[in-house]
Amino acid sequence: MSTDETESSNSIGRRRFLKSIFGLGAMIEESVEAKTEESSTTHGSAKRQGAAKTQGSAKTPGATSPAPVFIWADLKTGQVGFPTGLNLGVGMPGSTMKLVAAAALHDEGLISPNQIYECSGHITLHKETFNCLHAHGRVNLTHAIAKSCNVFFVQAAEKLHTTTFLQYAKKFGLDQPVAGRKSGAFPAKANGPSYRYVLGLAPDMQPNALQILRIAAIVATRGDVPFLHSAEDPADGNRFHLELSDGTWHRLQQGMELACTEGTAQKLDPENKLHIAAKTGTAPLGTKFSSWITGYFPTENPKHAFVLNSSAGTSQEAAVPQSHKFLFATTWP
Repeated sequence: MSTDETESSNSIGRRRFLKSIFGLGAMIEESVEAKTEESSTTHGSAKRQGAAKTQGSAKTPGATSPAPVFIWADLKTGQVGFPTGLNLGVGMPGSTMKLVAAAALHDEGLISPNQIYECSGHITLHKETFNCLHAHGRVNLTHAIAKSCNVFFVQAAEKLHTTTFLQYAKKFGLDQPVAGRKSGAFPAKANGPSYRYVLGLAPDMQPNALQILRIAAIVATRGDVPFLHSAEDPADGNRFHLELSDGTWHRLQQGMELACTEGTAQKLDPENKLHIAAKTGTAPLGTKFSSWITGYFPTENPKHAFVLNSSAGTSQEAAVPQSHKFLFATTWP
């Protein structure tokens, strides 16, 4: 089988899997749109040299696909850059919420660091079946983050009350504005089982891209984020603080690092040039999918955080390859 045929087969498999987890049934097309795939994995001729130092609009990869939202933040100064413009990309956050869930589960002592769940690729709870793209086997918390294992998090969510999850979501700032931009939708009260929120599929919780970026910044700095602001705004606001145990920070960081070497984001930096830690997410968008990736780099001394939101497909089809192009088309100080 050729490389193109393999990629097409994998993409069809991903879509069947996502149809099953989101319960979208026949609404999602089975076919893979080759032109859209190609446009999301090839780069135009636009140059964005020095984008980390200047702001403004930029020509985005995949011109035939909806333009992605890419935002970065300097973790030393707090300056935020908007190379694709000021659109904030609001929507259901998908599996990026597993970072919040993992923090709550570990810091509240609801699961031990070495808690193992067996992932056979699917699980049925409360008459609902939840699927993973692959059977992950024996999985602990760190690898569940890296592999974005739905089976692990759905089972772990049985121990996590929705109210507790939302308390941690607030601790991560998901009900607060960022860089002068208002917050996305946040539930006024617990509304439904916790696994919907843990998987980032609750319709009453739709953060914007800046809020998702701040999650990565929080993990990168272990809860000590400089005041995030655009170049036009004063940098005299309060730092963002979040206290978690050292063990919790370690597992969040390790999970995001492993995601880039052996997990859902391994195509983001395959040669490990930037030393990135990241978390992906996919959520339904009408009859299609939106996707996220947020992270920071370098892992050993984080200087930048980033987020990308795309309405051009799943994280593997859109967010990961599109973010790769932005990250490697930019000169980072």
